[in-house]
Amino acid sequence: MAEPLESESSLLVVVLDVNAGAWAQSALPLDRALQQAVIFINAYLALNTENRLVVLGTNAHECRYLYPAPGGGAPAHDVQVYEQFRAVDARLLSGAAAMVDGAASDGAGHSLVSRALSMALCHIRRTLSSATSKVWPRILVLSAGSDSTREYISLMNSIFAAQKMSVLIDACKVVGPDSVFLQQAADITGGNYVRLDAAGSESLLQTLMFTCLADHYTRGILNAPGNELIDFRATCFCHKRVVDIGFVCSVCLSIFCQMAPVCSTCQTKFSFKIAGAGKGRPAAAPAAATASAPSAAGGTPSAAMSSLNLS
Repeated sequence: MAEPLESESSLLVVVLDVNAGAWAQSALPLDRALQQAVIFINAYLALNTENRLVVLGTNAHECRYLYPAPGGGAPAHDVQVYEQFRAVDARLLSGAAAMVDGAASDGAGHSLVSRALSMALCHIRRTLSSATSKVWPRILVLSAGSDSTREYISLMNSIFAAQKMSVLIDACKVVGPDSVFLQQAADITGGNYVRLDAAGSESLLQTLMFTCLADHYTRGILNAPGNELIDFRATCFCHKRVVDIGFVCSVCLSIFCQMAPVCSTCQTKFSFKIAGAGKGRPAAAPAAATASAPSAAGGTPSAAMSSLNLS
């Protein structure tokens, strides 16, 4: 991958978690967090006149574009505010307020982060394919909701797609404990992950400025904050549980918490090496099956389910 130049523009897609149920548990009110996020976005736009911006809002029920808003009218004119700042501020705040008012209940605080990342990557792909000059894309996720194990598969697909497209994913967890999925997203794509504790919730703007504002070029000369305590455990495809040791299909790489004769994802039938078969003793199910090696005649290996330590 070519090294970024100082004069090249960036495309920032901001994913704002406006889950009212999750923000109710935070010491930082949602409206104040949005105001700090708006200041950060204005600082990003001021860095380079060619910088591009997209803001997506997500909660437990939907994902939508907050900026640029489809079919949105022009906000009221204010001669004391820079024109682009005024448009972003008005549409972002009004769109977030509409999402909060339209959500009847956000349940346990799970938000559709995987869907928002998919929308962000689709927009980035369209922008890059139509751009006449080099644009460096990145995504910032401002998260308040907790991880949902049912989103693990789609979220990991988005993360690997972002890695393939050289898209950095920064994540800032404002409410609650660390997000295992966003930690993995930042680590895999080369972005930064930060979490604000209850005492530091008022420092959201400062954290975003110092951690997530720098572009690709500037990050090459900065010492980014590291995170050595990353949980790389996976979620099983069968029960959506986080597992330390799982069984992996050798065909589609699906992960299961229990050994099964047939993969529920690709319907592959596994072959097991049964201990004591053919010696007059009853066959017993093996504790862990391993992938069989290719035959001497050059045939393909038979499908098998292998045990894997995922911690």
